[in-house]
Amino acid sequence: MGTVKLYQYLLILVYFDIFTVYSEKLVPITEIKYRKTLSSDFNQCIEIRSKTRQNPIPALQLASYGITAETQGPLFNDGTIVGCVAESDNEIIGFCSGHTLTGELLVLALLPEYEGLGIGKKLLQLVTDLLIEKGFKNLWLAASSNPEIRAHGFYRHLGWEFSGKTDEQGDQILELRLI
Repeated sequence: MGTVKLYQYLLILVYFDIFTVYSEKLVPITEIKYRKTLSSDFNQCIEIRSKTRQNPIPALQLASYGITAETQGPLFNDGTIVGCVAESDNEIIGFCSGHTLTGELLVLALLPEYEGLGIGKKLLQLVTDLLIEKGFKNLWLAASSNPEIRAHGFYRHLGWEFSGKTDEQGDQILELRLI
């Protein structure tokens, strides 16, 4: 392969890395829209949670934990839970939410075909900002202690630190100190 053709090939790889190809669909970052989560979004969010690449949780399992549209909707309506969704073509593709009484980041979930585009990072920042507006100086979340799980490195890369504590499922409690 000549130098020019190799260079063109590398440019094509960079182009596809920027846009990311999944299922032969280009997903330009500029097509992603963000907005606050509405209680009416909850069923779509539950569906997305069941489709994540790692640690998917089906609706029936979430319901066994008491997490349903009926229980969570009122918490979004009264401001106890705040969140943001990411949309592409008017469809929710990811979401993140946090608890305004505890400062806990509850969930960040994204459809696999939209991973690697900065969408999860943006959702996390938007919800972090909403919790900061509520007066929190420290936020926390529970994440897998397994370094092979993407969330393990994702949060740490963004400044979250292991607190030395674990929850009853063995997940590590990570903290983000904002002071």
